[in-house]
Amino acid sequence: MTRSSKRKLAILLAVLLAAAVALVGATSGLGQPGLPEGDVAFVDDVEDGAITQEDLDSALSQAAAQSGLPEVPPADDPQYASLEQQAMQSLILAKWVQGEAADRGIDATQEDIDAELERIKEQSFSSEKEFEQFVKQSKFTEEDVQEQVELTLLRDRLEQEVIAKPEISDDEIEEFYEVNIDSFKQPASRDVRVILNSSQAKAEQAKAELEADDSDQSWEQVAKQYSQDQASKDRGGLLEGLTEGQGDPQLEKEAFAAPEGEIVGPFETDRGWYVIEVTATTPETTQPLSEARAAIEQQLAASRQQQIAAEFQADFTDKWTPRTVCAPAVTIDLCSNYVAPEPPSVPGQPAPPPVLSRKPIEPGTSTIAIDGAPQQGLPQGPQPPPAEEGAAGQLPPGAVPLGPNGAP
Repeated sequence: MTRSSKRKLAILLAVLLAAAVALVGATSGLGQPGLPEGDVAFVDDVEDGAITQEDLDSALSQAAAQSGLPEVPPADDPQYASLEQQAMQSLILAKWVQGEAADRGIDATQEDIDAELERIKEQSFSSEKEFEQFVKQSKFTEEDVQEQVELTLLRDRLEQEVIAKPEISDDEIEEFYEVNIDSFKQPASRDVRVILNSSQAKAEQAKAELEADDSDQSWEQVAKQYSQDQASKDRGGLLEGLTEGQGDPQLEKEAFAAPEGEIVGPFETDRGWYVIEVTATTPETTQPLSEARAAIEQQLAASRQQQIAAEFQADFTDKWTPRTVCAPAVTIDLCSNYVAPEPPSVPGQPAPPPVLSRKPIEPGTSTIAIDGAPQQGLPQGPQPPPAEEGAAGQLPPGAVPLGPNGAP
């Protein structure tokens, strides 16, 4: 092959290679995907997945109204970036919910939407006029109202499918009861009459008067005259339901050692000199499993639902983020082309890696949101607080143990 032929072949191969790279880039997403003019984002695999500048402007107005602002602030205002992020998140998540609902065969008919809108009006507004005023103040159009109600229905139905009440077995309930048996115990307690005084002599004098007359009337008079315990001096010195480990350890030690009905003391504590009489004793009791079963099942089911919700939230995000492309000026962490900003560095310390906090979806909040916050829209009424997640058979961190009769 001549030198000229080799040169022509090299040029041809270079052209073909460049074309191949361009083709791969176009088909595999290499580089910044383009958006049609007038669009700020697009969610693939969703019917009408485009989010237009007009949509964003409308969502910005609604976000501003929700924040109590009369209008959208200028772009250089510190509040603008937060409102824009809120608006983009609301728009993108709405597309995600629509896409997820469609994938699962979940829909809402016009009849469903009309019925839900009436329910919202009856529950959250005193009159049609009040509702119309709210719509106007929130910068909603009639079409916005219909879309928000439809979105609410889709979210609720997604939750019902994804976070259905799980089955809790008898073995799980029994294991939880056994592992957390202490939380079902009511400790022994005592009702005690006390006289507290910083002077040993006055405590001795009070005891002498009580030994001469141990009646309720005598205790009332002696307590008012001698006792410095503000919690009991006006109640005949009576402290009810005294349990060990809840108050003055020196007083508790003497109270739980004293025989019922006998005046004991004076004995010295860090607070002063006590004279006491135990008037009633209640032994330790344990709530039986038969009484605790319903409350345990409810707590385990709520914990399981929270776990399911967290897993769904992760899958939901992983599924839809790669399908979402945003214009560079409005990217947020729900966009596939989002690049986290570099964290500010502290002089003398290495810059920490960026951390994107994403709270799990909370069951019962009627929202599918990355940060767990309710989406802007029509009011939905009060919702029960989510249960804390915990390992099977153990109380979740920060949970209030169930006590006798299901009380904390």
